[in-house]
Amino acid sequence: MKTLKRTFMTIMAVTLVSCSSLYDHFTYTETIETKLEAITLIDRSDTPFADSQVQIDDLKNQMEKMVIYEKGKDKNELTKKMWELISSDKHLMGSYLKLWEEKGSLNTAFKEEAKPQIEEAFNLMILYEEKKDKKSTNALTEFINQF
Repeated sequence: MKTLKRTFMTIMAVTLVSCSSLYDHFTYTETIETKLEAITLIDRSDTPFADSQVQIDDLKNQMEKMVIYEKGKDKNELTKKMWELISSDKHLMGSYLKLWEEKGSLNTAFKEEAKPQIEEAFNLMILYEEKKDKKSTNALTEFINQF
């Protein structure tokens, strides 16, 4: 009986430890939704910033919520770093929103240049959350290391 109990406890411990790095449905769905909101705003960024202020504030709050959520998970440094990078005023979506606010509106050429980079960041996070394999881990790590 003790051996069976010890075996069961060992299996439970291994399962709990390994689950912390497995698929997180909340992260996955929220990343997709945030990507869609971000792309929608990029598409609108040739209009006055003030016209989209409510949606921009919502997106900033969403990105901050994800940073806080990812910080609270164990063994999650990569996803946490990526959310910090995306939402930072110095990179990706955060810097895009900051520039839009400073300029009032952005030209189409700038939108078309920035959009694929921001989409790639979100796509890499989505793929990583789906797979959590070596290939998606390496791709996300390489992307982060560019900054």
